[in-house]
Amino acid sequence: MRLVSLPTNSSAHRATVKRRWRDGVTFFCRSGVLLAGLALCVSFATAADAPKLGITGTATDDAVSKPYPTALLRSGASFMATHLQAQQADDDLNPGMLWVDQGRERFAADCAGCHDGASQQRLASSLPRVDRSGAVQTLETQINVCQTSRLQRPTYPIESAPLLALSSYLAFSARGEMQRLSSDVVRSNAWKRGRDAFTRVQGRLDFSCAACHDKMAGKRVRTQAISQGHGVGFPAYRVEWQGVGSLNRRLRACYFGMETGVPAASDPALLDLELYLAWRSEGLPIEAPAVRR
Repeated sequence: MRLVSLPTNSSAHRATVKRRWRDGVTFFCRSGVLLAGLALCVSFATAADAPKLGITGTATDDAVSKPYPTALLRSGASFMATHLQAQQADDDLNPGMLWVDQGRERFAADCAGCHDGASQQRLASSLPRVDRSGAVQTLETQINVCQTSRLQRPTYPIESAPLLALSSYLAFSARGEMQRLSSDVVRSNAWKRGRDAFTRVQGRLDFSCAACHDKMAGKRVRTQAISQGHGVGFPAYRVEWQGVGSLNRRLRACYFGMETGVPAASDPALLDLELYLAWRSEGLPIEAPAVRR
């Protein structure tokens, strides 16, 4: 086919431009109608399938997905050296069992009158949870609720020896149990605050919790493997600490490592984070007291 060049100021050229512009607009409008129809069909299909997927409501937070499918969840122990894994698995070698034994004695003296074996096992596996006021209750805060409401005693300070002993024993009592969070926990403000804290870029390194534990799990920083960031092993014995510490303490150490402001141990933001971490780890069994580097 022979191409004929028309002068840009000719009437034939202007007519050609108008025709092409009109045809383009017509095609765009027809395409827009088609796309709108397709979008409407997709929206109807999505709405029809929502009950099958267990999704209710219209807010985007109702359909959140977890960073790891259940089949790909790995506890922190799987990222440890083999000798630390062996030490955790053997109760005779696990240093954390010293705290468990102390907690067992304290529980028998103060708590056994209200809690039988089954209830103490359920206690650790059902926490953390959001109470009626919207606050997060962890294993440690629940112990202190019993201290004040049942025993009429002052609360244990965070990271104190009695609190670590009791929480270690109760977590050990639930070893092998899966954490059971409420199905609507993702609708709570506490969960949303925890998610935001986990994904927020902060500090001098412009880093976030998710940058390590969602995107770099399995890689190494210096000589240490990065885990998926699950808290099912806490309270845990850390070689670095030469003792048992809570998840609260570990989170504050992470803030320090990101070179950002470290929250006070009593900051409710840490409770929100613990709730979010528990949600991420649903499907993993409790393995406290873990042994970590």
